Amino acid sequence: MRLKRHKDYKRYMNMYCQTFHFRKPYQVLVDGDFIQAALDQRMDLRTMIPTVLCDASKQMVTPCTMALLKSRGDEGSGAFLVSKRFEKRRCKHQEAVDEALCISEIISTSNPHNYVVATQSKKLRVQLAQVPGVPLLYINRANMILEPPSDASLSAGKKIESDKTHASNKELNTLKAVKVTALGKVSVDPKLIKKIDQKKEIKKQKMEIKKAKIMKKRMGPKEPNPLSVKKKKKTLATPPSKATSATTTTTTNQSTNAPTIENKKRPANSNDAATEGSAPEKKKRKRRKSKSASSATAAGTTGGSESS
Repeated sequence: MRLKRHKDYKRYMNMYCQTFHFRKPYQVLVDGDFIQAALDQRMDLRTMIPTVLCDASKQMVTPCTMALLKSRGDEGSGAFLVSKRFEKRRCKHQEAVDEALCISEIISTSNPHNYVVATQSKKLRVQLAQVPGVPLLYINRANMILEPPSDASLSAGKKIESDKTHASNKELNTLKAVKVTALGKVSVDPKLIKKIDQKKEIKKQKMEIKKAKIMKKRMGPKEPNPLSVKKKKKTLATPPSKATSATTTTTTNQSTNAPTIENKKRPANSNDAATEGSAPEKKKRKRRKSKSASSATAAGTTGGSESS
């Protein structure tokens, strides 16, 4: 793209943003013929449209255009696959209608959703040029071109700018009611003052009603913070489970049967036979001598040997 053309496109889009409140990313309604022309010229629409509009864009397709491309068969199969990648923009038509009629109904008389229209049909472009604030794109050979703003959009832009600078009708009516005397005193019509006071009272009443609704929602029985409250400890005694009871019974049986098994293994002595039914004697443990006692005995032995 040439530098001069790029500057012109940037100026056009800035005008649409300032006067008609276009937002980024720009929403672009794409036509079926426009997609086919881009395929023939081997253009990538996702990169070319943002470069022409000088900012990010979002390509959109209506169901009517997709139905038209599908009805073309093999000729429109490539364009139909490309249209699937774009975002779908719903329309009111339950059955497929001519795409020119569908796009013109979406834009209507004021382009409320701020769409950029990309189409190859001259008839549709002439029709949409009469609507203020509609940028138009088309492909000429290997170049994508953004049309300059139409006369309708330029006149609407001038009107919007003049409304910003000059006083509105309401302000002019209030100025008419104000009277200035020769001494420089300002007097306002009493009827107008009453109207202004009434409007203020109505606004106050509405604000009070809103505040009352909000307070009703907020006020009420407050509960403690669940994070600051300690959890209650459970003091209920848990009954013994079946598994623990089974283990305790097995251990008791083993303890009772243990001495009988040991008696069978031991050899039968006369002492054991004599003391039948009596408890087995406990073995006495030998106490170890402490180091101090062992050292004292060692010293005694050495002293006895020396004396001898």
